[in-house]
Amino acid sequence: MRFRHSWRPYQERVLNAIKEHLNDERLHVVAAPGAGKTTLGLEVFRVLEKTTLVLSPTRVIRDQWIERLKDFTGTGDETKLNWVSNSIHDPKVLTSITYQALHAKFAEELNADEDEGVLLEEDDGLKDNEVNSFIKVIEEHKIQILILDEAHHLRAEWWRALEKVCEYFPDIILVSLTATPPYDAQGHEWARYEQLCGPIDEEISVPELVKAGTLCAHQDFIWACNATANEKNQIKEYDDRVSTLCHTLFNSDDFKGVVLSHPWLAPDEIEADIIKEPQIAIALLVFIKAKSLPSNEELMALLDMKDEDIPELGRHWWQILIQTILFSKTTQHSDSDQQFIEQLKKQLRTSELLNKRELSLERSRRMERSLSLSTSKILACVTIHQLEYKHRGESLRQVILTDYIRDEALLSELDTGEINLGAWPIFKGLTSSSTIADQIGLLTGRICVIPTCKLQLLLNHIDSNNVKTESMGSKEQYQKVTAPLNQLTSAFTELLMNGDIKVLVGTRSLLGEGWDAPAINSLILASSVGSFMLTNQMRGRAIRIDPKNRDKISTIWHLVAINAKSYAGWSDYHNLKKRFETFVGLSEKELTIESGFERMQATSIESSYMLNETAPIAGNNRQMLRRYRKLGQISERWNDALTLDETARVIPSVKTNKTPKLRGLLLKHSFIYLFIQVVALLSGVMTSIAYLTPRSSSQLLLVLLAGIAGVLIYKLPKTISIIKTVFLYLPIDGALKQIGKALAEALCQAGYIETSIRQMKVNVTNLQDGTFYLSLSGCTFYESSVFADCLAEILAPIENPRYLILREGEFLGTSRDDYHAVPMKFAAKKERAQIFYNSWQKNVSLSELIYTRTEEGRRRLLKAKMKSFSSIFKDKVKRQDRWQ
Repeated sequence: MRFRHSWRPYQERVLNAIKEHLNDERLHVVAAPGAGKTTLGLEVFRVLEKTTLVLSPTRVIRDQWIERLKDFTGTGDETKLNWVSNSIHDPKVLTSITYQALHAKFAEELNADEDEGVLLEEDDGLKDNEVNSFIKVIEEHKIQILILDEAHHLRAEWWRALEKVCEYFPDIILVSLTATPPYDAQGHEWARYEQLCGPIDEEISVPELVKAGTLCAHQDFIWACNATANEKNQIKEYDDRVSTLCHTLFNSDDFKGVVLSHPWLAPDEIEADIIKEPQIAIALLVFIKAKSLPSNEELMALLDMKDEDIPELGRHWWQILIQTILFSKTTQHSDSDQQFIEQLKKQLRTSELLNKRELSLERSRRMERSLSLSTSKILACVTIHQLEYKHRGESLRQVILTDYIRDEALLSELDTGEINLGAWPIFKGLTSSSTIADQIGLLTGRICVIPTCKLQLLLNHIDSNNVKTESMGSKEQYQKVTAPLNQLTSAFTELLMNGDIKVLVGTRSLLGEGWDAPAINSLILASSVGSFMLTNQMRGRAIRIDPKNRDKISTIWHLVAINAKSYAGWSDYHNLKKRFETFVGLSEKELTIESGFERMQATSIESSYMLNETAPIAGNNRQMLRRYRKLGQISERWNDALTLDETARVIPSVKTNKTPKLRGLLLKHSFIYLFIQVVALLSGVMTSIAYLTPRSSSQLLLVLLAGIAGVLIYKLPKTISIIKTVFLYLPIDGALKQIGKALAEALCQAGYIETSIRQMKVNVTNLQDGTFYLSLSGCTFYESSVFADCLAEILAPIENPRYLILREGEFLGTSRDDYHAVPMKFAAKKERAQIFYNSWQKNVSLSELIYTRTEEGRRRLLKAKMKSFSSIFKDKVKRQDRWQ
């Protein structure tokens, strides 16, 4: 084997560091779609020269590993190489199989012919006896390398199974390749993923690939839809049920009695309980305030809250309050109260507001699903298609991805009346209105449709005798085609690439990952998925560079259905915002590349909220239309945003919209101190002059200088410290930078960062809107990521840390306490907490380290949580990646 082309710079960077990263027998590479993960994996196999098993999520990706060998061997048919296999029943030196095939070998209940339509995330993984069988296969065939392609697919059960394998074979090398690590997984899920795959060693980002010319310039657009009348009625009915419930309970003496009987309203050594769930205590106070009942001074004092700090009673607090009343384990209710609670549960279940232990007052999964799969999105697809074809004409290559096929009405031949969002309804909507209806195809795992005039072209690309066709439509203008799915997929891809069809409608399970059609320049995500992983996979279909069209600019359309009059009618919008959190793109605000929804600058959709029901929808779509008409500028904007030095890359950052109070307090006290010193100095000198009455001006000058020198020498240490503080904290970002420096130094001393502290730089970027981005550059991606995660813990509202940093400020009778959590990486052991504390003392300010697991520590922690409570209602501190 020998790679027969030139490595790209970003590939060379990764390959040059392979041996260094394999110190822990783990190699974890994150590479955006188009970076050549498969080629990198094959080069790792070539360099290490060990028997290798590759696991992939689909047969398409499985086969790509063998197909890509042509770049290394130059042979005509790689499947005939006697050291290559795609079957777990006959492993060779290089064996490429699917996760499902591995499971099927050991699980009799599974069909060995893996279903491409079943996502691996729904697989239960390997059972204990199956893991043992897998271990025997590895031993028997002396497999020394496991390559996990698209490792993000693995559910927790798979992770545990592979962990057992790695424990049994401590020397086995695990190579994890993914375009989309589960960044948005919950904390313990991410920890488990990282425990198996190891920390991310290298990342090849989308901007890096755009800069290298491997991916094309692209931009996301948001198209808003007005929820249908039926969906609005459902949401209104739900809102009415919630409002009626809250109104009834607010005026119920029985409910008031149950609330007032809560043990926390008679505080007695309850700090430990309140620390775990302070929101419950606040919900109790919110209800008391709304009812104009006498304030509970003891609880308010414990929470360090004043009456004006207590928020208004809204759905959020009703949700917490009723949830507490229904399922509290700490409250001993009287028989009458218990009877009232049981009756309330029955009423909530009857009104479909309670399912098992899930209360749906603030959000309803049913309403969220109704909007995410809104029928109005079918018309949105038609509108966007017409817009794109009008602009692009014959160059249009459009793909629309959905979650479901929704061909039930077609199969049953019954008109159910209700149209659901899916591939078949969208295909019908497009073909009934498009001017190029004869150039639109449908490709799913169950049904494939091609215009009759294109049927022969399709059949030319299918090498199988097992093909069936069936005429469709009143004029038989379409053909339903049945053939091997992999050949149908390949044939449709060829037609789309050649322009024989301009639009392809399909499902994300079939076309969302591993499918490659570089000509695609327009992608509509008619999908309800909000996860970063699946979204990024689907986006990856549209941003590949097209060798036949080097100037390609792609558009990715995200659909959102809104009922502007309703509280619950914005759920799809909030889910869309989450979708944008962890993939980077071109900002509409400034010439930057960053993650997060804010980069879309979708101001119309929110600013028009109070005008009327359709204003936010119409306003947003007009805004997107104006931007779309400037499509030709996107490539230039990408180039401008990418014009940084050669070391530029996507670096994990932390976004915060405020500077710590630390800066203002220290500066204020520093300036006051210096001012008082100067006044005292001059007063003392002038008094001395008045008493001494020197005879000449030279004596007067001598006395003055002696007085100044004496005071400065007496106060020298304090004065130097104050001047240093002023210089460090005087810039607007001074306090943030000092906290960053303290953290970076502590991470180095604790061994979490191996790069020298002298090579690294803490970056603080202050934007015009008052937000700040903090990051650590000059180190590896993994080290930058550790820094960002820890910094987010320091700046975020206090949760329940083991250690706190308290900085007390007191001057001229005023006092102010600032609390910061000690990051979890340092809090596990006292020695590491002390390392962080010492670095904080050195770089930030004199402070106190508090262990919160004692009685006194719990009281201080509760006070810290309440002091940070107000920030819960503001923009939270969050991890956000930026090109810099």
